[in-house]
Amino acid sequence: MNNKMSPSVSPRFFSEKEVSKHCTKDSCWVLLGTRVYDVTGFLRMHPGGEALILRRSGKDVSREIEGPPHRHSENARRWMEQYYIGELDRDSIDEDTETLRHRKKIPERTTEEEEETSAINKCSKVNEETDLVDWRKPLAWQVGYLREKYDTWVHQPVDRPIRLFENDFFEANTKTSWYMVPIVWMPLVIYLCWYCYSLLAQERTRLFITSDYSILVHKYSFPFIFMLGMFLWSFIEYCIHRFVFHMRPPAHNYYLITLHFLLHGQHHKSPFDGSRLVFPPSLAAIAIGAFYLILRQLLSEGLGTSLFVGGLCGYVVYDMIHYYLHYGSPRRGSYLYGLKAYHVKHHFEHQRAGEDMRFEMMGIRASLYKIEELKTSAKLK
Repeated sequence: MNNKMSPSVSPRFFSEKEVSKHCTKDSCWVLLGTRVYDVTGFLRMHPGGEALILRRSGKDVSREIEGPPHRHSENARRWMEQYYIGELDRDSIDEDTETLRHRKKIPERTTEEEEETSAINKCSKVNEETDLVDWRKPLAWQVGYLREKYDTWVHQPVDRPIRLFENDFFEANTKTSWYMVPIVWMPLVIYLCWYCYSLLAQERTRLFITSDYSILVHKYSFPFIFMLGMFLWSFIEYCIHRFVFHMRPPAHNYYLITLHFLLHGQHHKSPFDGSRLVFPPSLAAIAIGAFYLILRQLLSEGLGTSLFVGGLCGYVVYDMIHYYLHYGSPRRGSYLYGLKAYHVKHHFEHQRAGEDMRFEMMGIRASLYKIEELKTSAKLK
């Protein structure tokens, strides 16, 4: 996959003075050797936080990319190439871009050409002429034809939106803004909490151990049932993520490849597509309704609904944390900082492991990850 500027477009040249001016959140440039990158749009996404990049703005980050303590993966390096904007001219310290353009006899581009180049290098890291799929068309019905190439292709992340379907209605129902999840589901969570507590307060809900022996479910046990529901959701989600979302579909099966891409593959292909970081309520309602009906069949109304509302709350919290780990900037050394670091590693280094999701479980792994970092730092000293 070619991530650099199109050979037909001459690179822009920048003086060291001009590069050094771009050192704020509104405009942040870094160097890799003589290559210049505008990483302004990446600041919020960086797992190490904005400050780590801002401290190195206008400077060569080759040492940080190579490590130690953290050597960036090939996917991370490939990802960075989408922010490439030109080359550094070390022979000219004080000249600006316009002077360099004339001195190097670089033809001035029109506004349309500038906009096209900006779109190519900031919104996409794929070469639309050579990539395995046609990005100008919906991807849902194309990926199945990749066969044995699909697994490698889907685990090479891009920073650009994905269109799944030609039909606008179907496409719209695969996207949602993050705030729609709490807006839709939290009122239901609050209502069901009140409803379940009131139902248990009637002291008619019993848990049957055998047909002859049962235990009264007291209203004060509601918080514990609620937390059990959250744990139950965590376990179910982890199993789905581990064994369904991260299955490796058979290379010869067009339909399983397509299903995998629709369920989760598209998220790994475009992990920073903000419109697909949370589950659309219209589709989530189907799965949520199914879980509710199963619990109501297995348990009494008070007990089953109490477990259900705990699970529903767990789902909302999970989706919000997931969104934050992609776009938030947690304080370095905090619990969420460790989760973000681990989650980004999942997307760029060990995508196939399928062990990433479930944030309670990730907390343990994040702690281990932090211990490994401390050991590495100790060895360097």
